[in-house]
Amino acid sequence: MLEGIVPPRGSAPHRLGPYQLLGVLGNGRAGTLHLGRGSPQRGARKRLVAVRAVRPELLRDRQTRARLRRQAARVEAVTDPSVAAPLGCELDGEKPWTAAEFAPGRPLSALVRLYGPLPEMSVRALGGALARALTTLHTAGVAHGDVSPGNVVLTARSPLLVECGTVLGQVTARSALGGPETAGGAFPSRLRADDVFGLGVVLALASTARLVSPPGTSGESLCAVRQLPEPGAVTEGLREALRACLDPRPERRPHPEVLARALDLARSADRPAAEWLPEPWLHEIGEFADRARGLVRWRSSRT
Repeated sequence: MLEGIVPPRGSAPHRLGPYQLLGVLGNGRAGTLHLGRGSPQRGARKRLVAVRAVRPELLRDRQTRARLRRQAARVEAVTDPSVAAPLGCELDGEKPWTAAEFAPGRPLSALVRLYGPLPEMSVRALGGALARALTTLHTAGVAHGDVSPGNVVLTARSPLLVECGTVLGQVTARSALGGPETAGGAFPSRLRADDVFGLGVVLALASTARLVSPPGTSGESLCAVRQLPEPGAVTEGLREALRACLDPRPERRPHPEVLARALDLARSADRPAAEWLPEPWLHEIGEFADRARGLVRWRSSRT
């Protein structure tokens, strides 16, 4: 979850793999997320990246590490403007890490706390973009595993689904199956349904500023959603889509590609965010991006 940028403290690591660490973006169940700068290949252009210092206890067995590497390779083959691209990982060392494209914006959870719910037009654009991103991931054989308001980052360019194919999401996805990957590489419908439920939680928060269920319980605590969306809690135009996403019966939840067409056939989020996000949200996103660039300049002047 990206809640801000905190300069690293004295005891914090200054480098992970090929990346210089510039600050802390947040802390999550999988480990600390850093703002980094560098390149995985010598001589390549340096860029800003999000580097996760992975908790070693999540990677105790060789099977999990191998599975994560396979998932990362699949995500690398995905080309979607709303999927944050992975940029490599090191899972066998004493300080395991994963790296992905840095999203210069704020998570939906933080923006809703600051400014309240979005208008229906904005929710539709956001939902269409995320549903298309899930369609692309699922087609590539990858479940996100942790679709939540903290893993949806809004930037001036597009909404980004972050932490795709990463440690926590894929460990969660495996737990949902209760065992190893499906034989033959078939994509399990239960994982698709869990991602769609997560999308429903995201859109419910965006449209009501209320969580319909605690984050991370998409496959478990469904009792809270039986009464949702309540009459008047969301606009009539969004009610049917939200009810479908949050259906307690996984097999009844729609496919992401169906949702994408129902929510935003015009692909509004393909246009600049200034055309579909409210001005206060854009201002907050711009300030965050400026802070990231300023931190890079400050750190560069001291090295």
